Amino acid sequence: MSFQVGVRPATEHDITAIQQVAHAAWHAVYDDVLGEEAVDTHLAEGYTRNVLERMIDVDDIGLFVATVDDDVVGYASCGMTDPVGIGDLDLYVHPDYWGEGIGSELLERGKKHLKSLSVRTIRDEVLVDNEVGNGFYRTHFERAGERTARLGGKELPVNVYELSLARV
Repeated sequence: MSFQVGVRPATEHDITAIQQVAHAAWHAVYDDVLGEEAVDTHLAEGYTRNVLERMIDVDDIGLFVATVDDDVVGYASCGMTDPVGIGDLDLYVHPDYWGEGIGSELLERGKKHLKSLSVRTIRDEVLVDNEVGNGFYRTHFERAGERTARLGGKELPVNVYELSLARV
């Protein structure tokens, strides 16, 4: 596809679009792993208007959207998770736009925000069964290990990835 991608801070006007991207991406990736009902429960709890409004309002949390022709097609949220300089960056792109470089654009914007918070290392976890997510993280991060995480009422293996911001 040939299009111009823009990345900007999210506003309250983007909340519905973020919820729609989350719905499409989470169901595409996790229905076979967690089940459709568990995905719906997660989305209902983690993507409420109140949760997203708070993320928009808190300066230390970066919530950014990627747009194509003024339509939100992806988003990233990031912040410091540990006072020793560790942060996380979660990003999701609508499945219709996978492989188009939108995740990379969101990652670059998130890295700038995290560096402004004095984050030195981004540490993220991706379910082992999430092929799309692992493909993205293997391209941009170093695999640091594996552990078990509880999601959707299940204990599931996750890959742990790290990216040093000291060299970017």
